[in-house]
Amino acid sequence: MVLAALAVFTGCQQGGSLLRTPPAVQFRAVNSPIIPRSVSKMAKEVNIKVRIMPSNTKPRRGAKRLRPTFITIHSTANHSSTATAMQHSRALCRGAFSNKSWHFTVDQYMAVQNLPLNETGWHAGNAAGNNNSIGIEMCECENRGHNHFRTWDRAAKLTALLMKRYGINQRRVVPHYHWTHKNCPTPLLTNGKPGPKWAWFHSRVDYYYRCINNGKSNR
Repeated sequence: MVLAALAVFTGCQQGGSLLRTPPAVQFRAVNSPIIPRSVSKMAKEVNIKVRIMPSNTKPRRGAKRLRPTFITIHSTANHSSTATAMQHSRALCRGAFSNKSWHFTVDQYMAVQNLPLNETGWHAGNAAGNNNSIGIEMCECENRGHNHFRTWDRAAKLTALLMKRYGINQRRVVPHYHWTHKNCPTPLLTNGKPGPKWAWFHSRVDYYYRCINNGKSNR
């Protein structure tokens, strides 16, 4: 199943207190005028490329059915100049990450879909996160002309799109930190925890969600 053919799922699997809706992130709403977009228009802006990992790779062999109720944001912690979204996709497809898999890798140019969205990945560090969330990895490559803001902004657009498609409340857009207290996504945390930079990211998600939802938030 690829993004263009999503079904809306509801409900929540067992996983204890981590699956309770977290407190709302406090942020200042973006004041820019809303530019209405259709879902298909937003998908074009995100520039989604589909490169699904082979079904015989280890992470996919152990996958379960996913009915996502969370979206988990990560960063790759790979600063190589060639560590783009497409390069990460190639590595996933050839089995270079034997114990890791996630649904999207985002850089400043595109978002590459690596897994079907009705299938669990290995990205959150525990069963609750893996079994209930879509994983988005943001690239941290360092090369001439790379713009991290554009990567984060594209990830915010993708997140808003997934929220809309699955009916996911913005409070359930969480950093990897939520599941394991890992310092991830490092560029959007403050002293290893959600803070002002994470609130800024939520403000971008909220803005783009309002653009595809008749100006209404889903907080």
